Amino acid sequence: MKVKLEMPEILVLFSLVMYSQSFTFSIIAFCLGLFSRLGTYLIDYGTEVKKAEAINNSAEELGAAFKDVFSGFSKD
Repeated sequence: MKVKLEMPEILVLFSLVMYSQSFTFSIIAFCLGLFSRLGTYLIDYGTEVKKAEAINNSAEELGAAFKDVFSGFSKD
């Protein structure tokens, strides 16, 4: 598990610190941190899915190329 301390986490920590001073501002910072981490997760997940699809497609193309090469050597 990766432990990150980026802007969304800083916003959540900031909301914890600001809770006693301004409840509304604290909730806004918490929601911004939560939604931005969710957006980052979805972007990373989409990138991984595209990478997996590209690897799968290249493997299928490689399989088709080998099939064509070896089918050319068969005697009819």
